[in-house]
Order: sequence, then C-alpha cells, then structure tokens
Amino acid sequence: MASDALKKAAIQQRMLFRQSIYYIWGMVKSDRRDELSEKENNFAEILMDHEEYSDHFENIEILDGREYDAGAMFNPFLHISTHQMVEDQLSANLPVQATSLYAALGGKGFSHHEAVHVIAMILVHVMHASALGKCPFEAARYKRLLIKCSAAEPSEIEKIIEEDLSSYTTCH
Repeated sequence: MASDALKKAAIQQRMLFRQSIYYIWGMVKSDRRDELSEKENNFAEILMDHEEYSDHFENIEILDGREYDAGAMFNPFLHISTHQMVEDQLSANLPVQATSLYAALGGKGFSHHEAVHVIAMILVHVMHASALGKCPFEAARYKRLLIKCSAAEPSEIEKIIEEDLSSYTTCH
C-alpha cells in the first residue's frame, strides 16, 4: 500500500517538474522571460545552458510523469534537477564545502557551468551510493568528498569519486 503511494507521489513529482520545464522553456522561446519570477528566471538560465536538450523540454508527451527513457543512459531531467540542486546549495552557501569546491575550481579556470557539473557529479555519486545501500543520504560523506576534491587537481576528481564508490560497503 505504501509502495503504491510512493510510486504515485514520484509520478506526481516528475509530472510537476516536467510541466515547469515545459512552461519555462516555452516562455524562453517566446521571449517572455520578463513575465517569469526571479526563481523561474534562474531556472530558465539553467535550461538555456542546456539547450541541447530542448527536444526533451518541448516533448508534451512526457508531461504525465511516467518513467522516461531518453534513448540512452542519460536523463536530461535528472541532469537539470541536479544542476538546480547545486545552484541552490551555492546560493544558500550550504554546505559550505560545495561553495569552497566551487571557488577552488573557479581558481583553476573552470567556468561556472563546469564547476556546477563537478559538484553535481559528486552529489549524484553520493545519492546513487545511498540508493544502492538503501541508506539515507549521507551528508557527512558528501561534505568529505567535496573537501577532498577541493584539495585535488581537477584531473584527480573522477578517480577520487570512483575510489569512494569502490570502497563503500554499507551505510555509515
């Protein structure tokens, strides 16, 4: 019974998220961003940075929230969602370790977009590991990885994340 309720809630959440994307992208395309709220305009910026997924943003057939197969392993909606999560973290300066990594990457020549992608990669990694272990999100682990990656060379970051995943055995 609870499982059905969770499935329905997930579908509803996906539906609302995709409808927001569809609406905001439509406003961008029709040059009506001045009618959007500040939060919607911030989200519009993320969508415009990912214009290569516009065919997904415009796909009216997926607005019902069903599982979505983009035809590959990559899900543009998950990507946009994690992008927004990182933007929210940076805006709130929480966790501060995300902001520190962002600054460190900027100092090494990363653009805003590239730095957000690195932080999102770490966030998705921790979310995935938690899901695999059926554990709650491990904020302490996320912060540790952010700190470790801040001190590393950019070329070492993926290796740090892979090592963390391979050494992970159970919930902490």
